[in-house]
Order: sequence, then structure tokens, then C-alpha cells
Amino acid sequence: MDRFKIDEKGRMYWQGKEVVHPRVKRYLLTLMDRDHEGVWVRNGDHQVGVDMAGTPFYVEAIREEEHEGETRLRIILNDGTEEFLDPFTIRIASDNKVYCSIKGGKFEALFTLSAYWQLMRHLIQEGEAFYLQIGRRRFPLGREEKGGNP
Repeated sequence: MDRFKIDEKGRMYWQGKEVVHPRVKRYLLTLMDRDHEGVWVRNGDHQVGVDMAGTPFYVEAIREEEHEGETRLRIILNDGTEEFLDPFTIRIASDNKVYCSIKGGKFEALFTLSAYWQLMRHLIQEGEAFYLQIGRRRFPLGREEKGGNP
């Protein structure tokens, strides 16, 4: 049975060929879902499995917004969707790449360089500790060690 493949760099493949058309890739990303059995591209009653070595999702931009009386960061993803960033899900990998959970925790997204710099505008340091300052709230940032553990 054919399956989609996502390599370590987030490139998507179907039947051995990279999916490169931007609209096709974006559409397939909007159909991606995860459940207890794995990752799928689902369209109605049809589904195709996905083997994932990396993440195909990227945070392309960040906007600051007021939401219910507090400042929040809205992230714009490469599949055309937007959602509020959950600062508690930010992960700084041992290679210094920054990720966050998206889609209700089903996936991770990698920050593009421009989104990374937008996020770093909120970075503050106190002693050896780093925090994100979003409005009046601070969120601690940790970094994974080389073994992959925070």
C-alpha cells in the first residue's frame, strides 16, 4: 500500500517523488491528521498513511494580538491556517531549532528564520534563565540536551 513520506527536512514524497507544487502540498497538509494508529492524509472516507521522519509544518510568521484582555501570539502556518501559540509547548532542540506544538498537540511546527526572529523580540534573560515575555506574562524556555531530553 502506498504511503506518503516526510523526510527529516520536512519534504513530502508520494510514490518516491517529492511533492513540490505549493498548492498541492498546502492542500495535503490541511488533510493531515494524527490518531492513536498513526499519521494520515484523510479526504472524506479515503485515507493514506504517512511515514514521518521530520515535520512538514512550519511557523511562517507571528502576530501579536489582544485576546480576552491579554496579549497573545498568533502563529501563521505553512498550510495557510492560524492559531494561538501555546508558549508552554515551545521546544528548543539541541541543534538550536525552535519548535512548538500545533493542531491541538497533534503535530509540531518548526519556526522559519523570519518567525524565529519575530519570536526572539519577546525573549528576555535573567541570569542564566531565558523567558518569553508576552504582554505581562513570562514563560520559561528550556533547551534540550544533545541526547534529546529537555
